[in-house]
Amino acid sequence: MFRSAIVLTVLAVACLFRQSSLQAELPHVSYVFPAGGQRGQTVEFLVGGHYLHEGCSFLMTGEGVSATPRIERTTTTWFEGPVIPMPASQRKEDYPQDYLGSVTIDENAGLGLRHWRVWTSQGVTPRMKFVVGDLPEVIEHEIDGQPIPEHVTLPVTINGRIFPREDVDIWTFEAQKGETLTCEVMAARLGSPLDSRIEIRGPNGQPIAENVDAFGTDSFVAFTAPEAGTYECRIHDIEFGGLQHYVYRLTIRKGPYVRSVYPLGGRRAGSVQLALSGASLPAATSSVSLADATADFVVWQIEPLSNPVLLTVGDVEELLEQEPNDEVSTVGAPRVTTLPVICNGRIGKAGDVDCWSFSAKKDQRLLFNVAAERLGSRLDSELAIVDATGKQLATNNDAGNGTADSRLLWKAPADGTFAVQLRDELGSRGGDDFAYRLSVTELTSEAFELSLPADSVTVDRGGETKLKIVVDRSSGWSGPIELSVEGLPEGVTVEGTTIAKNRNDTQIVFKAVDKSPLGLAELRIIGKAVDAESPIEAEAVFATDFGEPAIDGLALCVSVATPFKFYAPFETKYGARGSTFTRSYEIDRGDFDGPIEIELADRQNRHLQGVTGQKVIVPPGESSFDFTVALPPWMEVGRTSRTCLMASAFVEDEAGQQHRVSYSSEAQDDQIIVLVDPTRLSIETSQPAISISTSGTVELPFKVARGSGLTGPVTVQLTGPAHITGWQASITEVPANSGGGTLTLTISSDDAGPFNMPLTLQASMKDERGQPVTAECPVSIRHN
Repeated sequence: MFRSAIVLTVLAVACLFRQSSLQAELPHVSYVFPAGGQRGQTVEFLVGGHYLHEGCSFLMTGEGVSATPRIERTTTTWFEGPVIPMPASQRKEDYPQDYLGSVTIDENAGLGLRHWRVWTSQGVTPRMKFVVGDLPEVIEHEIDGQPIPEHVTLPVTINGRIFPREDVDIWTFEAQKGETLTCEVMAARLGSPLDSRIEIRGPNGQPIAENVDAFGTDSFVAFTAPEAGTYECRIHDIEFGGLQHYVYRLTIRKGPYVRSVYPLGGRRAGSVQLALSGASLPAATSSVSLADATADFVVWQIEPLSNPVLLTVGDVEELLEQEPNDEVSTVGAPRVTTLPVICNGRIGKAGDVDCWSFSAKKDQRLLFNVAAERLGSRLDSELAIVDATGKQLATNNDAGNGTADSRLLWKAPADGTFAVQLRDELGSRGGDDFAYRLSVTELTSEAFELSLPADSVTVDRGGETKLKIVVDRSSGWSGPIELSVEGLPEGVTVEGTTIAKNRNDTQIVFKAVDKSPLGLAELRIIGKAVDAESPIEAEAVFATDFGEPAIDGLALCVSVATPFKFYAPFETKYGARGSTFTRSYEIDRGDFDGPIEIELADRQNRHLQGVTGQKVIVPPGESSFDFTVALPPWMEVGRTSRTCLMASAFVEDEAGQQHRVSYSSEAQDDQIIVLVDPTRLSIETSQPAISISTSGTVELPFKVARGSGLTGPVTVQLTGPAHITGWQASITEVPANSGGGTLTLTISSDDAGPFNMPLTLQASMKDERGQPVTAECPVSIRHN
């Protein structure tokens, strides 16, 4: 059942008894930071969320983890970064708020991925990933400005973010001559947008290794230290992007690293002899027991604290290829005699073809399914069925399941000997990391599979929502299928549960009555073949990557719609940067009469380029408001600034529970649209760069210029980020009849700083409306 939100302010509420024509504002999350933790530790984390308001319910699933059931709003770390010029500044951009939670990881927790999600009174989010590791972990000390190296002790897993744009993180560590070290990035595999590049620099500052893509777009470097000393690992986005959700985990180790194994797995309850490739391996092979495997994969390490390797686990007979096997007639070509079977092979060099021979009876149906890329192999497989003369009878490249793996359902045209041939599609590649597992199964009865496009769905009380169910009929069943949904909460029904004959999908419709209890339910969707000779059924599943825990069922959230909205006629006007701009709005309250809070929306139709706005509270009963935004003095002149707003309030259900709801709009009419003009006030200094060798003072001269209509006094001060310490500066008032003055800058200690970014010389005054006008210029400090 939904846990009601904690009320942090005293607000009047209105009862929500009707179905609104509006919808709920769905919550959204973009990251968890850090994105993992060491087992045996309690880890505080930040969730970057949109429309989570004061806080929301939180759930992390999987063995060995126990997380707080709720996350709460906390201070959001924000760095503006470099000015983003047009056209890049015209793109959509999100501005997630930070929410604090914690998770305790059992000391015996299994290594690997866990899932988490959040939900509010207005919806549920898809699951995201969190990693359980076994190495000591550090979290980046995030500061703005030029990168400052952080030193770490190996082995270590570093949790960092490439934030803001153009950020470069620098991690330093010690290494001895001849030691082999590995640096592995995990970002894209967590869902992060970071496309990483890492570069290793030696004690002399010269690059010695680099990588862009190794595991998808995640980077990996292995190198041998040419000399003893301090080394650097630099990481950045390949396009020098960066924002709050550019989260990564960087693991740096000494010692053995297993890069690939062959075979990629083995049979449950047995053992498998692995051929290994990698760095600093103690042996070329290793025997691994699968006797205790309970899932379809196990995590194996060659040594404690070495990199974890995923091995797939099956329940049928396994075969290993025997070279040479490029042709059916080759002496070493393996023969499939028992079904079902897993054929393990490797495309060991460019042009290699693996051939598996088998016998089949006329009309016998066989399913050939390759698992390679989804298991971490570099192989882009291509399958072909040939007869004894080598004539090609059937072929498949990609199965269409989102990977490069092949899948082929084939019916024998006659009794005889045949072969399945497997190669890399490009033909010019091969090696130790081009392994595969080819499953061969006889289909003696018809079957089907059902898949879900998402692992969660939200339905407004009094409303409906659709969900597409996809049918894979390649295993033979073409008849109608009847769906049933288990676990439906009170007041929720489902329609459209029949999948017609030969149809490959259907839309089911969830409907909730006006007073359906709000909250989260776990559903199972089961399909049963209609009028089949023997029972055929399958559960609809949401596909996960290899090594992820399976996602059981579908999460359904019953939500409350927002009863109000704001609106305004289309308007676009000019506004000077460094000034404010105000726009008027009307509110359609529906049947809601309580106070409504107005602020900038968490998700914007365009990069804000520093635009800010203070929250406005519309009192009960009032149906209009003015909202003022501040345009920073460094905005790009000539760009069109578009700012979206959000309205939120507490509503009360018939049980007396309060729920925060919100409404935001990206419609053009509802945006604050400003064509940016030059600033009306300016400031400059003849000393934009100051060098100070010790503690002491320095006089900083400046000039201010007022534009037309500005006549009052100007306040001038020096500002800087919180991480730059050990300095202070006087505040100077420039009279209305004056155009300049000086500031006194005092460096109070020899260890002041770090001055890794300029301080800001800021001028401010009031315009003819009494609104603030600002101007800025940078002042760089070099402190020796």
